[in-house]
Amino acid sequence: MALLKIAVVCHDAGASEILVAYVKEHYKVAHWILYAPSGSPFEKIALRENLDIQYSLDIYGFDALFFGTGWQEKVEREFVKEAKLLGIPSFAFLDHWSMYRERFDYPDASWRKNLPNFVVVSDEKAENLAKDYALAEVLRVNNFYLHNQLDYLNKEEVCSGDNLLFLSEPTEEVALSTHNNKHYWGFTQYTALEEILINFDKFECKGLHIRLHPSQEKHDYAKVLKKFPHIKSQIYPASFYPLEKDLLRSKMIIGFDTMALYTAALLSKPVLSFLPSDNREFLIPLPVSHQLRNLSNVTKEHLQNVELTLVNDGINFATIKKKIQEFV
Repeated sequence: MALLKIAVVCHDAGASEILVAYVKEHYKVAHWILYAPSGSPFEKIALRENLDIQYSLDIYGFDALFFGTGWQEKVEREFVKEAKLLGIPSFAFLDHWSMYRERFDYPDASWRKNLPNFVVVSDEKAENLAKDYALAEVLRVNNFYLHNQLDYLNKEEVCSGDNLLFLSEPTEEVALSTHNNKHYWGFTQYTALEEILINFDKFECKGLHIRLHPSQEKHDYAKVLKKFPHIKSQIYPASFYPLEKDLLRSKMIIGFDTMALYTAALLSKPVLSFLPSDNREFLIPLPVSHQLRNLSNVTKEHLQNVELTLVNDGINFATIKKKIQEFV
């Protein structure tokens, strides 16, 4: 029997890592064609993993479309539309626990036209969220990216330092592009950083490292940092140092709801999900003891290691294959 021919389309880094790891894990059981926009994170990640890519794609004749979602670019949108016209099943791989409807243009009146036939997630919380929103049929698979990442990092010998690592996110920009209001959530990455600096002594760290999101510039934080010249700080782009080793070498990690916080928790690092407003709910599956709205409430308990285990109980590729073959 001929192998299934599956098109894979993505742009943003989070979904790209999950999709690339999934393709590599099942490389021999299907014929994979990867479309990566030039200069995109997907291109970089696929090439890093020695996967062939192409810069144009016609999905006519394919058996399925796998795609990632994100806020930066919507390169998948036209392919999803074409797949529906051709009767090709589409599978959206969601890489986080946030903005599930917004990825498909909610609250636009016609947002449901952008939905796939299947939504693919990697853990129980994500599965329940997707089902609550009734996006499509929900499938849970193993997160091979995280599994491989943890397997590799647990063998690494990296000395832990004395610095607090702030995982910056373009909160202001996402709020503006999604809700047309950069203060929609009641805080920005800049106001949050100021709160961190005001309460810096509570973290019992010698210095602050600020890891920028790939879309951010170093100078964006200069105004805030100038207010606290007594705090030793270093700010650098994501490309400056591997994320995984950055997590391992830090005494503690703080951020909003980036996936890297979850990774750090799985590595048994002290982490804190900091959302200084009730306008945004805690989504990362961390213990309540490591979620805070107000940093003036930081205690010794918040500085302790988190103990989490990655559960690999997802469906196998044979089940996905059956879904594709049964699709009408």
